[in-house]
Amino acid sequence: MDIKEYAKTSKIPLKTLRWIARNKFISDPLTDNDLIGLKLMETLWGMHEFLRPQLHRKNIKDRKALLDTCDLETKWERYVYSRFMNLEPDQRIFMRYLIPEIELTFRFKMSAFDIIKLYRVRKRVHRAKERQAQNLQHEIMEKSNNDPEKSEIVVTK
Repeated sequence: MDIKEYAKTSKIPLKTLRWIARNKFISDPLTDNDLIGLKLMETLWGMHEFLRPQLHRKNIKDRKALLDTCDLETKWERYVYSRFMNLEPDQRIFMRYLIPEIELTFRFKMSAFDIIKLYRVRKRVHRAKERQAQNLQHEIMEKSNNDPEKSEIVVTK
């Protein structure tokens, strides 16, 4: 059985199976031992008890980055997400410069569909940065409201 055929009935995505084969953990076509190992992997796939210790080994910053980008399908989308997230507040990236940069870096010509995805990633980062700013402002307000030195005493008659 080959990987593509196996992926049709498996919980494990084809992209992941190809990565496993490319790194020589399994062969293509699949052997009996590969099928036994993949069956075990399918049983554990997505279980919290299996994921939790793996995520625990990563620091909080890496965990957050992983969760923020887990639904971005391609490397170039994750690259764009991190490019926008790492911008200083006063910096900008113009799309007319970013599109050729992506095409050159990842060696493909962006289609109209890819450009739409690019704009969606930019909008997503914009919303994430707005949420970060709101959370920071909320934390500052909470601290100032709870600090007796910063609070004013109002006396009424």
